[in-house]
Amino acid sequence: MEPLYYQTPYVKEFDAIVTACRPAKHGFEVELSQTGFYPEGGGQPSDTGRIGEVHVTHVEEKHGVVVHETDAPLEVGNTVHAAIDWEQRFSNMQQHTGEHI
Repeated sequence: MEPLYYQTPYVKEFDAIVTACRPAKHGFEVELSQTGFYPEGGGQPSDTGRIGEVHVTHVEEKHGVVVHETDAPLEVGNTVHAAIDWEQRFSNMQQHTGEHI
């Protein structure tokens, strides 16, 4: 899995391949070949948005893999288009930077 947010922190949309999807406590856990969704960590909340028509409600890193919590399943092997909720991401970026200042 390639974390696009380290290379391009202003990434808003991207394409990826679904590499895993499994039922979880609050929906489904989806793994992608690459992601622009920033996971929760370091005091910063995770991104939200959409993968195709599916809502991404939370993102976290588990054992070195970024896991996207979604409200519906995605088919493994499919290429999907994802979009980050940019308004939320930009607000989180500003607040996180302000905390460091």
